[in-house]
Formats: sequence, structure tokens, C-alpha cells
Amino acid sequence: MEDLAVSRNRLEALVDGIFAFAMTLLITGLVIPHFLKAEAEAKLAVSIGEMKSEFISFLISFFVLASFWHRHNWLFHHVRRVDSGIMRITLFILAFVVVLPFTTNISGDYSHVRFAVDLFHINIFSLGLFFLIHWWYLTRNPHITSVVISSRDAAKGMLGALVTPFIAALGFAFSYINPSLSMAAYILIIPCAAILKRCFRDDPS
Repeated sequence: MEDLAVSRNRLEALVDGIFAFAMTLLITGLVIPHFLKAEAEAKLAVSIGEMKSEFISFLISFFVLASFWHRHNWLFHHVRRVDSGIMRITLFILAFVVVLPFTTNISGDYSHVRFAVDLFHINIFSLGLFFLIHWWYLTRNPHITSVVISSRDAAKGMLGALVTPFIAALGFAFSYINPSLSMAAYILIIPCAAILKRCFRDDPS
């Protein structure tokens, strides 16, 4: 099959637009309750306070999406030209990005229901998996890369790409114990990223 004739810039523009739209759409899950004017002063603050799980899901999704967008930008610094493989992998990534506002709203509204929370974990795991495949594909196809990817850089990228799907799998497993608290697993992204950076601190890149 011939490579799809899509320029690198056009694909990057599509990715940026969909990430921006999905990150904006996340806020629609935070629905402000409607009260009569006479009730608003007494009930509004309490009602918003009861939306704690929705706010937590929103914040997790927003910053996870932001980290994925940043990683995609990093990945595309290694891309010289877009072939059919890169195109397909990117479209799968975008499909799971578009679904994320839905799974975020479900997990926020029903944070006590394991099925609802697991939909979110599966969504994040799938996103992370396709980012892992994206990097693996680049390391195996040097004819489409803009720079030579050394074995050390390849290992560094693979470990970095494994962090989020590993944490999503951890959250999925913990949801069998406590669905609501399983969302806290994503806090581990920050220390895991810091540990990896420290492990490769002597890397000149």
C-alpha cells in the first residue's frame, strides 16, 4: 500500500486542534446546578462542593492530556516524513483523545462505580499504549526519522512511554478495592517521570 500523502505540518495541526478541543470539552462535565434565586445563596456552595469527584476527574484528565500532547510534540521532533504507519497510529491516538471527555464525565459522575472508573483507566491505558507503539515504530523505521535514534535514546523513550499505561493498569487493578481512590494512581506520574529523568541525568540529550 502506498504511503498516505499527508504533510507533517498538516498532521501536527490536526493533532493540536483535536487535543485543544478535547481539553476544552472536559469542562462540560462540570454542570452548575440550577437553583431559584431564593435558594441559590443557601445551596450553591454546598452543591458545588459535592462535585468534588467531577473536579478531580477533570483535573486528572486535563493534565494527563496535556502531558500526552507534550509527548506527541516531542515525538514529532523525530519525524522527518509521515508514512502510512505514522498516520494510522496517530489516528488511533486521536480516537482515544476524543473519547476521553466522555470517560472523564462518566468516571466523575459515578466515581463509586467500578465499571465507570475502569472505562477511564482503559481509555488512558489505550492512549499510553499507542504512544508506546508510536515510539517503537520510529525506532524501527529510521528512514522516516529526522535524527538517528541511539539505543540509549530508544530505551529512554520506551521507559518514558511505559509510565502512563503502567499507572493506568495499576489504577484499574486498585479499582477492585476502591474505585474512587484508584484515580489517585495518576499522581504517581510525576515521581515516576522524575525518577526516569534522574536515571538518565547524564544523558547529553
